[in-house]
Amino acid sequence: MFETDSDFDPDETVSSLALAVIDELRMRMLECLLVLQTLPEEADLNFADLANDVLAAHRGSLEAYQAASIVHQGAELDERWGHGLSRPKAIFARHNAAVRGGATKVAPMPALCDRLERHLYQLPRPDRTQTVAGQRPKCSGVVKSTAEDCTSSAIYLGSGMFGAHCYSHASPSEREQYRVHHEENDARQARSHNDLRSLQRAAGEKIVTHWISTREQRTQWIEALISN
Repeated sequence: MFETDSDFDPDETVSSLALAVIDELRMRMLECLLVLQTLPEEADLNFADLANDVLAAHRGSLEAYQAASIVHQGAELDERWGHGLSRPKAIFARHNAAVRGGATKVAPMPALCDRLERHLYQLPRPDRTQTVAGQRPKCSGVVKSTAEDCTSSAIYLGSGMFGAHCYSHASPSEREQYRVHHEENDARQARSHNDLRSLQRAAGEKIVTHWISTREQRTQWIEALISN
């Protein structure tokens, strides 16, 4: 059903309506994932396989949106590999090939679902060395065995601050600052993770309430549809 014949127009397009519908599809997959988190309290069943299937579908809908978005924006694509419509991964590959040939790189447009996913799933950035911009200072200590300057990086103490030494050459007070910062950072990340889980659960419960409240309308819609 997704193939086309050989005389189909080679200029691929995606309408604004299609892009909005695909984003709605992503939202529905996300809703299903959130609802599945609430079901174990209501049903003594293992939903792991179902959750994995829905997660795969959600990832597929994300790929479809991103591919549709760059086509919608008129991104240049390399030649199609056959007569059928390209899958999302093929769209990415064809666009990257065109970019290597000199075309302008086009990024997917932000979607409504992106905002919700960030709100529900993105942890705050940890305060670690890897997240600090700029070059790390070197240790000011001296290697006893060689009498040469230490080439190791100084330990990170948090809030963009570094100690004067690496861990091996650090003073007891520097090592204590280092320990306290890392323990506090790990605890903060754990709290943030738990907060996100609570936020996801609350969102899932709201979706369940909405689904059940509109179930009668859905029943009427189905009855009207099948009666025609």
